[in-house]
Amino acid sequence: MIDFLKVKGIKAYNEIIEIAEQPNLLFSNDSGQYNAEANYNLYTIQKLNKLIKKNSISICELEKVFIFVETSWSAYLNKHYKDKSFLFYIWGDCQIPAIRLSIVSFYEGLELPFGCILNKVKDIQNLLIQYKEKAQFDGITIIETDESDLNEDETESEYILTVYSKIIKC
Repeated sequence: MIDFLKVKGIKAYNEIIEIAEQPNLLFSNDSGQYNAEANYNLYTIQKLNKLIKKNSISICELEKVFIFVETSWSAYLNKHYKDKSFLFYIWGDCQIPAIRLSIVSFYEGLELPFGCILNKVKDIQNLLIQYKEKAQFDGITIIETDESDLNEDETESEYILTVYSKIIKC
């Protein structure tokens, strides 16, 4: 399904294949372990950055990459876990920059494990477009300012994170 990636970037292809086909996932039956699951099952994908930065891969192709991972993980979960639901999610960390993904046990009423405002999208392309536009591929420019120069809105603003998520039912 993602053979096109072999031609565009073999290192990225190998990274995705390893993540998709050999997931090292850990789950608990305790909702109190939700954050531990999220951290343990966290994958950071950076090998796609060069392709994204140089426009060597389209948003549609990127979407196929992450649908491939989601589909592979769904098949894995359906094989090893019966009558359990999971929450698969992806977000772009523009400061690193990297695309991150994780999966946790699904508990009704339990929110994604982030301490910020979430912009939940149902379409992976929305997330990928935003990542491509905002990722700091060349590093972060640090501008020194005197905090007394900032107005209240700038010092108290909440970070908004765009996240794609989907429930996987086994």
